Amino acid sequence: MTRSRWIIGAGISGIVAVVFLYFSLVAQPALTALQPIRGLSVVAVYATGTVEPVHVARVGANVSGRIEQVLVQEGDAVVEGEVLAVLDNREASAAVRELEARLEYATSDVERYRRLFRSGNTSAASKDQSEANFRSAEAALEAARVRLQEHFIRAAISGDVMRSEMQLDVGDLVTAGKVLFVLGNPRQLWVEAEVDEEDIPRVLVGQKALIRADAFEGQALEGRIKEITPFGDPIARTYRVHIALPDDTPLLAGMTTELNIILREKEDALLVPSSAVLNGSVWTVSDDNMLVKNSPTLGPIDGTFVEVLDGLNENVWVIQDPTSDLSDGVDVRVTREGL
Repeated sequence: MTRSRWIIGAGISGIVAVVFLYFSLVAQPALTALQPIRGLSVVAVYATGTVEPVHVARVGANVSGRIEQVLVQEGDAVVEGEVLAVLDNREASAAVRELEARLEYATSDVERYRRLFRSGNTSAASKDQSEANFRSAEAALEAARVRLQEHFIRAAISGDVMRSEMQLDVGDLVTAGKVLFVLGNPRQLWVEAEVDEEDIPRVLVGQKALIRADAFEGQALEGRIKEITPFGDPIARTYRVHIALPDDTPLLAGMTTELNIILREKEDALLVPSSAVLNGSVWTVSDDNMLVKNSPTLGPIDGTFVEVLDGLNENVWVIQDPTSDLSDGVDVRVTREGL
């Protein structure tokens, strides 16, 4: 009876061992392993921007007044100094005429006092006073003429009227400082982008930028860094960067864009899936299905793949989606797949 019980007990222990082995090696989910591949590695800085004319002028009134004439429309080509709109200037014109008359009187008066002084019939003080009156009238007229000209809104640069900031009609009241027209050349464009202050030290003039716009979905348009402003915005913590566009760019002024400024490109880089990196480590599996924890030198983790800079052989098998409960040296079930 004792022998029989021993045999039964041994049988049960064997069954437990088999069941444990089954669940540990067979029933557990298999890990997927992939080999690294060779491909293009790109390190880039992300930014957003707006398409702007290279040369742009926002023109408005220096004085408040009512619109008397609107001489241009959106799309019109203008030259520098051309009058775009005229404000009611009757009062300013009257002031000029009054001061012209005053200057005319002061001119004749100073000439008369100079003749009297030469003939000894007046004092030097009287002559000097007449000359002071003349200079005062002359300066007052010059100032009045400047104020009159401020009622004529002129083009600051040559280009096209790209936008009218408000619907201008005769009789409308405009205020001083209000932008009325945006002038620029729609055929000479660049992207004005804002780059985070943490990234700006790596951005250099001449670097390539890939540009995407909603109007051209699926297209990556190319530009080059042209200018970097030397002083950033301390509130937004960004720096303004201008990206030059080719002459045949399909982008239009005013479009919003997303950019990747290319810092580095490597054609034959060793790449592993980004999902294979867990807390800076990469898990590989040996030929006999043993887990090995690796700490290679990696490039920036961005997108689908990450570049392995050093510390990992390209012939190893990498666990695609490692979990935090993996242990170095443990046997695992592995399904090896190709990328």
